[in-house]
Amino acid sequence: METEESLRGRVFLAAPGKTYGASLLRVASSFWHTSGKTTVSDLAAEFHRKPELMSVGVVDEQGAAVGIISRMGLFGMLGKPFGREVLSKRPISEIVEDAETFDRHDNLFRVAQSIRDKIDLSVVSYYLVVGNAGEFAGIFSSKDLLFYLSILSQEDMSMAAALQERLVHGEDRHAGEGWRYEAFSQSAKGLGGDFHHMTDLGNGKVFIAAGDVSGKGAAASILTALLWGVLRFYDFSKGLRSLLLQLNEALIGTFRLEKYLTGFFMIVDVTDGVAEIADMGHGLNWIYRNGRMGPLKLPVINLPLGIETNLDPKIVKVRLLPGDRVMVNTDGLTEQEDKNETELGTGRMLETARQAIDAKEDLIGAMQGMLAAHQGSMPQLDDATCMVFSLGAECVTPSRNRET
Repeated sequence: METEESLRGRVFLAAPGKTYGASLLRVASSFWHTSGKTTVSDLAAEFHRKPELMSVGVVDEQGAAVGIISRMGLFGMLGKPFGREVLSKRPISEIVEDAETFDRHDNLFRVAQSIRDKIDLSVVSYYLVVGNAGEFAGIFSSKDLLFYLSILSQEDMSMAAALQERLVHGEDRHAGEGWRYEAFSQSAKGLGGDFHHMTDLGNGKVFIAAGDVSGKGAAASILTALLWGVLRFYDFSKGLRSLLLQLNEALIGTFRLEKYLTGFFMIVDVTDGVAEIADMGHGLNWIYRNGRMGPLKLPVINLPLGIETNLDPKIVKVRLLPGDRVMVNTDGLTEQEDKNETELGTGRMLETARQAIDAKEDLIGAMQGMLAAHQGSMPQLDDATCMVFSLGAECVTPSRNRET
C-alpha cells in the first residue's frame, strides 16, 4: 500500500474537465500536478522521466491550486552555483511560482484579450486553470493560447476566403442583347478587399459596380459580403442615389467609420446608351472609343462610402456609343512590381487593353496575361481587379456565363 511519504514525490495527472464552446480548457496542455511537500530533487527526477512535461501544478493538502513549477524555472534554479546542494531536499512549496489563475469556465477569447499585453513571444508564460472550489484543473501557456488562436484564425480565414470566392468570382462573364460584361479579380492574400458586381435589371438596363475596400483580411471580407448582400437584394427601381445612401448607412452602422470603400457604380440603358454613373472616390475609370483608350472624365468624384454620415452623392449622366468599352480597375493592378521593382503602370495597362480591343481578342484574358507576365516570380503586392462593360451590336454571349 502506498503511503503519504511514497506519494509525496510523485506527479499526478488530473482528469481533464469537460470542454465545451469556448471553454478555457480547450487550450490547456498540462494536467499534471503534485503536492507542495514534494522535494525539489523528486520533482526534478519526474521532469527527467517525462521530457514532454513543461510544467506541473502545485496543490495544497486540500487539492487547491497554489502555483506552478516550470521545467525551465526549476532547472534554472538548480543550475545556479550550489543550487542543487541548497535546494534538493527542500519542498517545492518554497520555490513555487505564482501564476495568474483563471476559472475553467472562463471564455478563452476574453482571457486572450485580458492577457494580450502581458504576452511576450520570446518568453513562455504559464497560467493556472482551476475549478469551482479552486481545485487544480490544468495549465495553459501563452504558446498554447497563441497556437490555438492561430489555428482557429487560419480555419476562419479559409472559410471566409471560400465565401468570398462564391461572392466575388475570380473571373466573371455575362452578356445580353447589345452588351457584354467581363471581370476578373485576383486576391493577394487569400482574403481581398476588391469587388466587382453585375445585375441585369431587365428592360434593357444593366447595373455594374467595381471598387476597393479599405484594408485586407477578415474585416475586408465581411465588408465585401455586406456589400454583396445589399447589391443582391436592393430594389433598383429606387435608383442609384438611394442605393449609395443605403450602402453608406450600412457601412457606417457596421464599421463605425473604421472602414470605407471606393467604387464605381453605373446603371446603363443599353437601348439608348444613357448611363448614370457615380464615382465614389475611385477615379480609376477608363473608356475606349473610336480606337483610343483614355480616362472616363467625370465632372465630379464623390467621397468614398463609409466615411461621411451626411453623404450627398452626385450622379452623372453619360451617353455611351456603340463600340464603347468602359473599364474600371483597382490600383493593385497597375502598382504591381516586377523583379526590378518597376510598377506595371497605367500606360501599359491602357495600351494592352487598346490592342486587345482592336484585335478583337479576349480583353480580360489579355489583362490577366499582362499581369502575370509583369509579375513573374514576384509576390502579388495587392488585390488586382479589372472590369469591362462593352456596348454594341457586336457583343455576343460568351461561352463562360455565370448566374448573377
